[in-house]
Amino acid sequence: MRKFLLGFVIGILFAGLAVVILGFALARLGSRHPVSVANNSTLVLQLEDDVPERAPVEFPLPFLNQEQHLTVAETWQMLRNAAADSRIKALVLEPRGLSVGWAKLEEIRDDIVTFKKSGKPVYAYLRGAGTHEYYLASAADRIFMSPEDDLDVKGLRAELIFAKNTLDKLGVNLEF
Repeated sequence: MRKFLLGFVIGILFAGLAVVILGFALARLGSRHPVSVANNSTLVLQLEDDVPERAPVEFPLPFLNQEQHLTVAETWQMLRNAAADSRIKALVLEPRGLSVGWAKLEEIRDDIVTFKKSGKPVYAYLRGAGTHEYYLASAADRIFMSPEDDLDVKGLRAELIFAKNTLDKLGVNLEF
């Protein structure tokens, strides 16, 4: 009988804890406020680490919040809406530590160029930038860096070895 009561009390405690966690999660979901944009605002686009294609599945539990990165589609939609919004006067781009492939970078850069076609200026602020960050910033009208920051641009290259004449001299025939 004692084990039964102990198990019953522990079950009630776990059920109560689950109800409290679910209550916090639902309160967090319901408390999202609409974004308000003041006149003469500037859109600051901070891109860090990876820019996923779509948002991961999220379980909104309190105390386990993770920072959500912008997806490629959200970035595109944000830039498109900002280009059409008369309250937004400029775009400030702040890329940091990007670990994104070149195809995604090209897509985001094309979105920034499309934003520029709306006649609004685009500024880039780089801190410890590499090739990926500089490539995105090259779409901006002006690029800013503090004097103590480094720009680590190594560039891109391709290398081909042409060894046909050497192989002919050695009597080697290639079969493709």
